[in-house]
Amino acid sequence: MELYARVVICPTGKPWLDELAAATEQFAALLVSAERNDTDLTSPVQACPGWDLRELAVHLGRTHRWAVGILEGADPRQRPQIEPDEQELLSEWYASEAETLRKALAFAGPDAPCWTLVEDQRTALFWQRRQVHETIVHLWDAHHAKGQSLQIDPVLAFDGVAEIRDVMYPRMLKADRVAPLQRSLVFTATDLDTEPVVIGDAKQTAAVQGPAAELLLLVWHRIPWSPAYGDPEAAELIAQSLVP
Repeated sequence: MELYARVVICPTGKPWLDELAAATEQFAALLVSAERNDTDLTSPVQACPGWDLRELAVHLGRTHRWAVGILEGADPRQRPQIEPDEQELLSEWYASEAETLRKALAFAGPDAPCWTLVEDQRTALFWQRRQVHETIVHLWDAHHAKGQSLQIDPVLAFDGVAEIRDVMYPRMLKADRVAPLQRSLVFTATDLDTEPVVIGDAKQTAAVQGPAAELLLLVWHRIPWSPAYGDPEAAELIAQSLVP
């Protein structure tokens, strides 16, 4: 069977599937490190109240398997409840789930029709991008749980902000989980020479600026607001949650 009917390059200049491989391999490596000290696996994940590092890893592995099922035609309402066997290392279980996802996306190709979170993006390419950003944010969560920092590629991070514009905020609106923004949020990455990302349709705007990775983490509620980021009105709008 031929792999990659069409290779799609993401904004970093690399194929989306290469970025996915890099992110999932880093996550697996972090788990290997955590397994050397069992207490690390019980480190709380601040952004996911009630979860520890082990539960975060199981969530991410389940999310990978959910996407695989969707590519194969499964009902997206059915979330897999898989987890490692008692004798199985968490790192090995997660690495296997990540590899299954990468292979499924590669064999499907980016143009394969499938269900997605957005009606006008009904191909497997959606899941290449979505799974990269899902993994990147949770990779940051995992590092943070271990008291470590993570350098996120600014270009990839700013595409994550754009994904919130393209996917998350519209989906939250459609589900009536958030009110329409009274001001459009204009995100400017101070470490990139690129056009701002505008979230919302209001004529009035509120500016938000900062390094791209911080903007991504800010909107995903991973880091607190700082006055240096911009208009105080923007802080209130972001706090109402543009993401699930």
